[in-house]
Amino acid sequence: MSEQRVLLVQKSLIGTCAFVALILFASFYMVVSDAVQRGPRQRLASADPVTQPSTTAVERRTGHGSALLARVGN
Repeated sequence: MSEQRVLLVQKSLIGTCAFVALILFASFYMVVSDAVQRGPRQRLASADPVTQPSTTAVERRTGHGSALLARVGN
């Protein structure tokens, strides 16, 4: 190969690696940014009484829903 072709291949390889690194950095940044923004939303949602899971009809009727499960091991 001529010296010019070797330089072209080296430059294109460096450019390709830089482009892949840029894409990886951008995707990492988007994932981290989304996680940071999602945290406060989930905390607010868990504090909202409307979104709290309601008790089942059996638990309301008997009044001791998970107490039955605690006695199984005795």
